[in-house]
Amino acid sequence: MAISNDDDGTDAVMTMTQRNGDMRQAERDSGTESTPAAAGVARGSTQPSDRAAAKQPAAQTTKQDPASSPAASASPASPTFAEATDIADMVATRRRLRRQLLVMRIVTLVLLLAAVCVVGYPLALQYQSSRRLSQVSDTAASTVAGWPYPQAKNALAAARAYNRRLAASGQPVLGEAVDPFSAAQGGSKAKGEDSAAAKDKEYQSLLDAGDGVMGTIRIPKISVDLPIYHGTSEEALAAGSGHLYGSSLPVGGKGTHAVITGHRGLVNALMFTRLDEMVKGDFFYIEVMGETLGYKVDRISVILPDDTSQLKITPGEDRVTLMTCTPYGVNTHRLLVSGHRVAIPVPAPEPGDLHDTRSLVTTTVVCGLAGGWLLVGAVGRLRHGSWRPMRHAAFWPRALRG
Repeated sequence: MAISNDDDGTDAVMTMTQRNGDMRQAERDSGTESTPAAAGVARGSTQPSDRAAAKQPAAQTTKQDPASSPAASASPASPTFAEATDIADMVATRRRLRRQLLVMRIVTLVLLLAAVCVVGYPLALQYQSSRRLSQVSDTAASTVAGWPYPQAKNALAAARAYNRRLAASGQPVLGEAVDPFSAAQGGSKAKGEDSAAAKDKEYQSLLDAGDGVMGTIRIPKISVDLPIYHGTSEEALAAGSGHLYGSSLPVGGKGTHAVITGHRGLVNALMFTRLDEMVKGDFFYIEVMGETLGYKVDRISVILPDDTSQLKITPGEDRVTLMTCTPYGVNTHRLLVSGHRVAIPVPAPEPGDLHDTRSLVTTTVVCGLAGGWLLVGAVGRLRHGSWRPMRHAAFWPRALRG
């Protein structure tokens, strides 16, 4: 009987254990799992181990959500396709940059035009004045060319006779009572009607090719082509160059020394502004009564306004001196560029064979800059003139390009 009772108890325990295992397997299949305490209540066990398991916190058996972990929250979320292809901010930025670039171009263009006007306006005035004065010289030459023979020859003979008498007299009067360059900014204060030249009727009648023009001074190196007027009055120097009264008339010959004066630093006319660029060995020319006389520079000096020692006639010399004020804009002294007579075409070349190198270089540089500007603009139009569709993938962040 005892053995039979033990077998019955063992069978009961084995049956309960098998039932509990079946219940746990069913919970796993359904996706839920009860805590040890709940399992103990279900099976009606009163064992101490089951009660201890029921007292443990449920948090120890609950699985933690991976999405709520710090590591999961720190990782960036991948953008959606709509977010990756949204270029509204980029388009706005490009438009803002284009507006800024347009404003910069407009400001640059305005400043460039202002600089061109500041520099170009005086140059344009000087160019216009040079053309006008050159036309005056050409008109006088045409007038003389139209005279019947021997009118021009007689005019030259009368001028040479005047020069012989002047040299014999010792030049008691040389220049005007008022310095022709004494006014501020190179302006003359000598009025035509008050000058000694205007009062000398014989002097005024000599070498008159019309409108008081006696000839032309040409300096190819510095682009000077000016009519020569009688005297150095304000009117004469404003219209071209002036012949210094008391010096020899510019017709050449031994024992003559003609002095030609001209303004420097005028805004609206070039005149003798570039006379300081002349050096020894350069050539200039006097055209008078159909003849062209060549002179080679052999002396350059600076004197005080009242110094006439270098303006006197030297026996046996055929000389012409060009005079203007110096320093530039100050006008406290006088610049003298003097040359002696030489033959044409050797050693002095024909006037048309000499050119203003500075003007040629300046013209070349200006044309080169203008051409370069136009070329850059044309290339820019060719490169950016046509509109091309924007391909979104080209503007994606590098991490999204694959």
